[in-house]
Amino acid sequence: MAEEKTKRKTSDRTKKKGGLTGSSQFTENGSGDRAKAIAEAAGTVLNNVSGAAQTVSNAAGKLTSTTAQVAKAGGDAVQAIRGLAGQPGYGHQLTNIQHSDDAYGGLAIPQTDYGSLIPSDLLHPQIALKASEQELTAGLAEYAAGTRAQQLLQAGYKYIEEVGKTKQSENKAKQSIIKAAIEEVKVNQEVVNFDIANIDLAVLGEKRNQSNESLKQQQMTTVAMQNETQQLSRKFEALEDKREAEIQRIQAQTNDIIQKYLKDSIQGGV
Repeated sequence: MAEEKTKRKTSDRTKKKGGLTGSSQFTENGSGDRAKAIAEAAGTVLNNVSGAAQTVSNAAGKLTSTTAQVAKAGGDAVQAIRGLAGQPGYGHQLTNIQHSDDAYGGLAIPQTDYGSLIPSDLLHPQIALKASEQELTAGLAEYAAGTRAQQLLQAGYKYIEEVGKTKQSENKAKQSIIKAAIEEVKVNQEVVNFDIANIDLAVLGEKRNQSNESLKQQQMTTVAMQNETQQLSRKFEALEDKREAEIQRIQAQTNDIIQKYLKDSIQGGV
């Protein structure tokens, strides 16, 4: 019987892996106390870590050989304890929830003593809260009028909401028109840039024409100088021919004189 009770108690527990320590832990059904479970798990791990550290310290005098294991086994648990204690070094610290005493958002709701509405003697009832037929009629009329007023206010606020939506649509339309106007200005700027480019092209064309005329003038000057060179050449050739003719004439005259002298000499000798 004792063994069956123990098995039932064990089966009533659910074994859950993970958590802050990454180890297996048992959570009793319906407990819901996560902080208690974390603290208990952290205490168990820290005790194991402390024993392991003491053993290593007695054997080697330092913890270098088991640093990785200790950090893996107890790191999350230490962070959990720091988080519960509000100490730094834990990225997910627990925060205190701020409760508000005003659950009705500032609205005052009248309190009704329902106990006073129940008579202590059902045969001789004494009810403190009463209303006459006239008060009932007047009160219902007041509530009906108030309800109609609330409905009218709600309709008004819905209308104001629609006005706001219309205003938003108007602003969006204005923004769209302004953007369109900006794009039009940009297009006009590009048109002006196109005109400027055409003007610059025309200026370059005129400069080209001017350069072409300068070329023609230089070519004409070259032709004139070539003609002048040819004329000078012909002039010098003519002068050379004239000198040559003068020389030949002088030579001919000299020959005639020589021949005449020779003839006279021959005749005189005979």
